[in-house]
Amino acid sequence: MSATNLSDLDNDIYLSIIHNKTYWTSLAVLGFILAIAITAGNSMLLYTIYKDPRKSLRSAPGFLITNLSVADLLLGLLNLSIVAVRDVYRSQLINMPFLGILKAFMYIVFMTTLFVSCNTIIVMSATCYVAINQPLEYKTIVTTKRIKICIAVLWIMGLGTCLLPVAGLSQQTFVMIYLHTHATIPAILLTVIYVKVFRAVARRTRELQQSGYDKVATKSLERERNMVVVVIIILALFYITYMPQYITIHLLYFCNSCQQSVTFHEIDVALSRFVYLSSAINPFVYAWRVPKYRKP
Repeated sequence: MSATNLSDLDNDIYLSIIHNKTYWTSLAVLGFILAIAITAGNSMLLYTIYKDPRKSLRSAPGFLITNLSVADLLLGLLNLSIVAVRDVYRSQLINMPFLGILKAFMYIVFMTTLFVSCNTIIVMSATCYVAINQPLEYKTIVTTKRIKICIAVLWIMGLGTCLLPVAGLSQQTFVMIYLHTHATIPAILLTVIYVKVFRAVARRTRELQQSGYDKVATKSLERERNMVVVVIIILALFYITYMPQYITIHLLYFCNSCQQSVTFHEIDVALSRFVYLSSAINPFVYAWRVPKYRKP
């Protein structure tokens, strides 16, 4: 969702800028493909968690994975599917019916789910650090009750960010807050967390080598290493897919020539669709890297 879409809800500003029907048709097709992939992949993951006979997927980390999957599912089902339909109307160079209401709805879903996804990854990273650095205290520190409270707080805060424009903030100020709370600050936090995680892994490995072979401790460390890899892959996907829009939105506000360029706006809109890629890929990362998510 581009920054310019947050204003003038009753008009589709891009229809007055981009008149290429083939361009909009291509984006519509891509949107429907991604929406189907996101909905199907995350629905299957949630079904697997729900039907797990051993309830082993309902641990504290499991709830975080479920939360991330729910956010991804809502993004595909309630945001991207509408975006794709809007692109169909754009391909005919006409406004979508009920555009104002739908744009406001898409904006709320997009902002909330992106906030929840980003911060869920931060919490997942923090739990990985605790599991590696304090394995004996892990179950008393990271409890399902605390994780559930954390998840509830994330959704409340995510919805709260949508109300900032009502407080009288200018669009540019709001978009800058949105960018830096969803990307810059989390990137700094995650860098610090993962420096600590890798140091903790190195320390635990040395301790195991010095104390001799311990099958249980070694297996536990290997499991946590694998989970760290999963979170890093998900984190990398999130930032790789989010970074193009992060760059184009800054250019939109601070590059005068870009604002006047049709080509720039075409690139901006196309790159905004990259944000959805990680939501489509995440379920397959779990199936690939975490064996218990592959078990029937």
